[in-house]
Amino acid sequence: MVAGAQDDKGMNKPPFCYFDQLRQLGVTTVWGSPDNIAAAVGAGARFDTVVDNNGKDMSTVGPVIDYAKSCGASQFLFVSSCGVYKTTHTPPHVEGDAVKESAGHVQVEQALASSGLQWSSFRPQYISGYGSNKDCEEWFFDRLTRGRPVPIPGSGWQMSNIAHSEDLGFMIALAVGNPEANGHVFNCVNDKGVTLDGMVHLCAEAAGVKDYKIVHYDPDEVGVEVKKAFPFRPVHFYADPRAARRVLGWSATHTYEDFLKARFQEYVSCGRAQADLSEKFKLDDVILAKSVVNA
Repeated sequence: MVAGAQDDKGMNKPPFCYFDQLRQLGVTTVWGSPDNIAAAVGAGARFDTVVDNNGKDMSTVGPVIDYAKSCGASQFLFVSSCGVYKTTHTPPHVEGDAVKESAGHVQVEQALASSGLQWSSFRPQYISGYGSNKDCEEWFFDRLTRGRPVPIPGSGWQMSNIAHSEDLGFMIALAVGNPEANGHVFNCVNDKGVTLDGMVHLCAEAAGVKDYKIVHYDPDEVGVEVKKAFPFRPVHFYADPRAARRVLGWSATHTYEDFLKARFQEYVSCGRAQADLSEKFKLDDVILAKSVVNA
């Protein structure tokens, strides 16, 4: 079930516009509200496992937990977030590290632990792969393919983590009907990290760009809100899938080099490589101008 209305204009964008491909594989797709799932899937429907990849707090996930119990499900898999971890001096984040207790995702995990259902939680970070709409690697392609400098906040050595959606989907699939997964939190991430400068180099390689320039800057000195200027956190923020390797026997099968090349082909085929993105670069221009002055 997709939360929302089928005729919503957002359904014309990835990944929702690819649902025909799921239906061709025999997957049934319906639209509705988490508050009234029975109206969308039909009265009397029964399920063994419920997966929630939509909700972020108890207001949206609570009704789904209630529905899971009412439809006979014995297992509930929740897609949470690595954003729940508190900042650490000893990265990477591993399962069991301190979390923000006030975070909605954490409150859902706590509710599941006392729900009586078999449950697991999966904490993703940044996601790539076919149909992704997170605009992570595209941010780099936008600049590299147009010969523009790539402005990176900080030193560029900050570690991050981007995972391929197929690897993450496989991790979740390994938990379905698996009693060993019960009660576990899994970092749903790649088993290799990448630096922010490393993303520039890897995206340039994927795009076949050999001549490019990285400009490092201090967001405070330049006077920009880094969230508006850059798609990743400008600090060390990466997790390790330790529990998935140990409990599920999982390992990633996609390398950064391979999935970034595939993403670049999608970038070109969708027409973005030729699009006018001048509006997107206005903040870049402010950063670059002030970085030259401050150099």
